[in-house]
Amino acid sequence: MNASDSLATLPKADLHVHQEATRYLDLVLAEREGREPYDWSAWRDRLAAELPPGKERLQRIGSVQPVSLEHDNDDELFTARFAALMRDHAAAGACYVEIRCGGEVATRDGFMSMFREAEQQVQADYPRLHAEVLAIVIGAGQDPERADAFADDCIRASDEGLAGIDFLYAPYDIEADWTPMYRLAERFADAGLGITAHAGELSTANIAAAARMPGLTRIGHGIHAATDPELLQLLVDQGVTLECALTCNDYFGVLPDLEEHPLLRLVEAGVAVTLATDNPVQLSTTIEQEYSVAAGLGMSDAQLADFTRNAIRAAFTSDERKSAMLGELAAARGKRSAFTAVDRAYDARP
Repeated sequence: MNASDSLATLPKADLHVHQEATRYLDLVLAEREGREPYDWSAWRDRLAAELPPGKERLQRIGSVQPVSLEHDNDDELFTARFAALMRDHAAAGACYVEIRCGGEVATRDGFMSMFREAEQQVQADYPRLHAEVLAIVIGAGQDPERADAFADDCIRASDEGLAGIDFLYAPYDIEADWTPMYRLAERFADAGLGITAHAGELSTANIAAAARMPGLTRIGHGIHAATDPELLQLLVDQGVTLECALTCNDYFGVLPDLEEHPLLRLVEAGVAVTLATDNPVQLSTTIEQEYSVAAGLGMSDAQLADFTRNAIRAAFTSDERKSAMLGELAAARGKRSAFTAVDRAYDARP
């Protein structure tokens, strides 16, 4: 079994993928209408020509909507776009994916039943695929009354299956005031919702504040912690898992070069790391490609399996699902070990 075969058979998990609503609607509609979908490769080329890597390019991530979001009002299309995202992940070897949605989506009437319908459609072809959904909280401190109303909606949705909360805030590249987010996080944690937050994508700012958030167990990105030993130790001490999106980091230029990505330093420091696609349609990536990129950065088969193991353990899903997925991973690793033993014996023949 070569490295490519080994990677293909390894169960993968993605804890950090945005819903990309109009992008997946465009893919679904393009297939139905017999046309080409929006050309994201050309968009990336144009953006790279217009803007240098870094904050300004990152801020343009949602600047293009290839089709009208009004299509989302159709329940069948709404379900179909989630199924398309899940199917892309399943086809790339994922056993698990968590999808981040804006609050108005995650608290929509009937949302969880449509989400589960999408999951069941995909499981008909990919039975090992499991999916959960997170609601994104943006600008928690701008309007406390509105934030509390949104929190009420999320807590009600948790009874229907909403799995977690992802905090986004401003400013993103310098230290923000986390007081309003801490207050909401306590409510979410008390309701049993998992908590993650974007931090440390552009600089070390907000990593420490995020790590100390009540109930938080994960941070989206957080890669600049690798430049500060105290932050690394804080992440280890707090048991925080980092959701690393290699292609996203590379394209948006939050690091000088992909070859300098601190993935290995994070792993060697003892930080629990997972791999993620972030915006797979816009960035033209898959979870299998993210694992392949990690392998190219020097990650061993065992370390790649650890990324999946870390993701399952940190997942905002039931213990039953975690146990089943860890069992599948162990079985896949066992088969790989058996093949490796056979290969070594063959190579050692006189």
